[in-house]
Amino acid sequence: MKAKFNAIDALIIIAVIAVIAVGILYFKTLTPGNTGSGTASKGIVQIELANEDEYLTELPKEGDEVTIGVREKARGTVSKVTVEPAETVAYDLNSGAANISVIPDKYDIYIDVAVDAVDTGSQIEVDGVPLRVGVSDAIRSRGWAGYGYITGVDLESEEDGSDA
Repeated sequence: MKAKFNAIDALIIIAVIAVIAVGILYFKTLTPGNTGSGTASKGIVQIELANEDEYLTELPKEGDEVTIGVREKARGTVSKVTVEPAETVAYDLNSGAANISVIPDKYDIYIDVAVDAVDTGSQIEVDGVPLRVGVSDAIRSRGWAGYGYITGVDLESEEDGSDA
């Protein structure tokens, strides 16, 4: 008995090929390291480590090579470290006022990291890792590590070297 090939068989084959193509495209865009098309430039990522002990304020140094992230890692170099006393909002229940007060023996550490970034138009990527303001992430270097929030991502435009 000879098998016959008809229009329904052709539609099924086309549908299977389309599903495979969409799947490949979907997983290719999720792959770390895929920077897609975009504008490469230098950038500064600022990370805030809040309410840290005093010993940690002395560990991050300018020039330290760091990685940002837990699973996907973006590389950079510490360009500036700023330490400020940690503050919190305290509420006075009698008057209803909110006051800012210093937390004893705790510090906020702001670490600026120089990175090579790519602006894809929809996000900013470093080593294929998207970095977004407000996201909590780990930062590590030799001899120290911390966990904090990304508080800024600034890019320099390539034409004049100024902030974009």
